[in-house]
Amino acid sequence: MRMRRTFGGFSTAVLLLGSAAPAAEQAQQEPRPSDVEALREELKRLREELDALKAARPETTSEERLDAIEVKQEDAVVSGDIPGSFRVPGTDISMRFYGWAELNWIHDFQGDNSDIDYATFSPYVPLEGTPGGNRKNRDFVHARTSRVGLQAGMPTRFGVLEVKVEGDFNNEPRTGDTAQYGSPRNVITQQLTSSYGFRLRHAYGQFGGLLIGQTWSTFMDIDNYPETVDFNGPVGATIIRQPQIRYAYVTQSLGTFTAALENSSSYVLDEEGAVMASSLSRMPDFIVRWDKSFQWGALSARAVTQELRVKDGEEVNAIRRGWGAAVSGLVKVRGSDIFTFGVTGGKGVGRYLNYSEGALYETEANRIRLEKAIGFLVGYQFKPTDWLRFNVVYGMARHFDDDFTELAVSTGLDSGRFGINRFVHQANFGPIFTPMKNVDLGLEASLAERQTLAGEKGYMTRLNFLARYYIN
Repeated sequence: MRMRRTFGGFSTAVLLLGSAAPAAEQAQQEPRPSDVEALREELKRLREELDALKAARPETTSEERLDAIEVKQEDAVVSGDIPGSFRVPGTDISMRFYGWAELNWIHDFQGDNSDIDYATFSPYVPLEGTPGGNRKNRDFVHARTSRVGLQAGMPTRFGVLEVKVEGDFNNEPRTGDTAQYGSPRNVITQQLTSSYGFRLRHAYGQFGGLLIGQTWSTFMDIDNYPETVDFNGPVGATIIRQPQIRYAYVTQSLGTFTAALENSSSYVLDEEGAVMASSLSRMPDFIVRWDKSFQWGALSARAVTQELRVKDGEEVNAIRRGWGAAVSGLVKVRGSDIFTFGVTGGKGVGRYLNYSEGALYETEANRIRLEKAIGFLVGYQFKPTDWLRFNVVYGMARHFDDDFTELAVSTGLDSGRFGINRFVHQANFGPIFTPMKNVDLGLEASLAERQTLAGEKGYMTRLNFLARYYIN
């Protein structure tokens, strides 16, 4: 019987099966001395090479290898806890840089109010028969609403501490306001560089339900506010950012309850329609709010009270307290379509209703008279695809007859460009396209009408083109 030669590792085992095997066959199963010697030399060479490698690179301990891995992880850029953020290497801070570059091209067909602002401000639309009301077909192109922001979050024993700072360039570089035209505030930089000043929008920190800093007023329902291409948006609701101290208490079944003290910046007009320098308040505005989400949408209810005070240090000393209330919400209609609505009103609600004056000072009676007004706002967003949405928005503010309007009529504040209005209507509608990620192209028509207490009317018709490029 003939057997094969078998080698295992670096030694050779000769298998002999049967004592009766021929001597010639047994000789073939045993390795030759030359083969064994060659294997020994190869093993010796491999051992020498391994010893040389160990000498050149000493072996690290398990602890050293773990330290090296940890250093690599700390230096790596990884996703943070805030959506779109990154983890700062070597820390537990999540940071997000965001913003957009934006251009607006506005064409006014009638009702040029560019002496006040480039964006719509329908409560002061020029009246019929006046130079501003007769001006037609005026264009304005700008990129000043571009904005940048920084958001950071870090874990604490009270929960995540969030810090946010955001601003845009919507400031005229010399006067600090948004005026474009009109003597003596013409923006000369438009002749050369079109530069504008950076302005603060948001700057706050919040943790455990407590927010301290500047952001949207608690009285404004920003979550259910309709989308518009126009920067100012419609009338009939609230649009305010201001410093505040706010605390929100979240419950699982009853919703979120919020209370806030906010900056008091309301004013009182004198009988000539000018803001009284002696109008001031001694305490912040107080706001309470309730919010709750449902499967069909969301609801929000809010109330505000503010002090309206005139004190010149001598004889004038009058105090009234204004108040306002609001209800708003969002309804999911079909697919991705949404319907938004809001009602805001009160007596002496003032700047918390866009737009009402709020209060007049009656000199003879040493008394502040409060304006009673209400506003409505509705919006529908039709979104047939991910790259197209179409917005239709309508807003209205209505002012009622009372002792405030009686004083306004008797002092001649019921007419003229800055006369107190009986009502203001405004509609915005148009599509916004998203041809690619992080790009919006919008085209919106705006129509507005105002009527003063004296019955004078003013109209505005404009078209607004928007190009916006998002950062993160």
